[in-house]
Amino acid sequence: MLKLKRILVPTDFSDSAKAAYAFGVELTRKYGGKVDLIHVIPTFKYLNESVNRLGLPINLDKDIYPHIVTETEERLKEEFNAMIPAEQRGKAYVQVDIKASDAIIRTATETDVDLIVMGATGSRGKDIIWGSTTEKVVRKSPIPVLAIPSEAVPNQIDRILVPSDYSELSFRALRGAVALANSLESEITLLHVIELYGSPLDDEPREQGKDQIASITEKLGARLEGWTAANPQFELSFQRDGDAMFLLSTRGGSEKRTPLKIVVTKAVSAHSEIVEYANENSDMVVITTHGRSGLSHLFLGSVTEKVVQATNKPVLTWRPKKHG
Repeated sequence: MLKLKRILVPTDFSDSAKAAYAFGVELTRKYGGKVDLIHVIPTFKYLNESVNRLGLPINLDKDIYPHIVTETEERLKEEFNAMIPAEQRGKAYVQVDIKASDAIIRTATETDVDLIVMGATGSRGKDIIWGSTTEKVVRKSPIPVLAIPSEAVPNQIDRILVPSDYSELSFRALRGAVALANSLESEITLLHVIELYGSPLDDEPREQGKDQIASITEKLGARLEGWTAANPQFELSFQRDGDAMFLLSTRGGSEKRTPLKIVVTKAVSAHSEIVEYANENSDMVVITTHGRSGLSHLFLGSVTEKVVQATNKPVLTWRPKKHG
């Protein structure tokens, strides 16, 4: 399950980063955790080599970087004091690295961070901030990443969307979604998109008299029920109460019931449909970064990254292990 005792917010001191601060503060307020900040100073590798070849009396490592680090530490401290309440401040890190994404992931891993919260443009498919830094962190991080579009504000999150390609790995996102929903008192919608070339559920027998969407909706519920029953270690169970559906979490010895809806739609493009549905019907998206299925609907580098880039909602990317 998702725990949020320590959140890392990478910052380039931009407006997008400030949007991420707000979410980090709100989440740690609810979960009682701390917010850490990190700024990565890019290594001027080629400039350094050029200076050395010219024999100039300047050494970037000794003469330049220490001054940049000191100045950045002061600026980061000011940012910390201005944006993060004292009781929620953790640590501030200044790193020098060729790749910002590697430094962010390394710091998050070494300091036992539970969640990385980063700014993203989230507007009509524009590039993610810092070129491709957020994209690389989403792709490589073993730690969940929450990408925040610059216009997003941490209002009440009542509706959490979980896209599913019918694979068990895509269901793993429900663990993080349920953990958030229990704290935020939200409902979850499980969304499956039938693309132009079909759905993996089309290969299973259809009950006579039911159309494609009704049949697949029922199969998705049955598949989810079977998955929760087969994986008691996740402490989740699927329940029905008449027409209503719920996910019951028993983690920590207490029972919490989260309302669940299953929505099946048809579209030419899965990621476009997910983005449109999310923008109109949800407050947050939780999606696995590598779902496996015959059609590979949620393979990272395709749908997940496009959703992170294009939606105007916060997106939590969840990278589950294959086992355990």
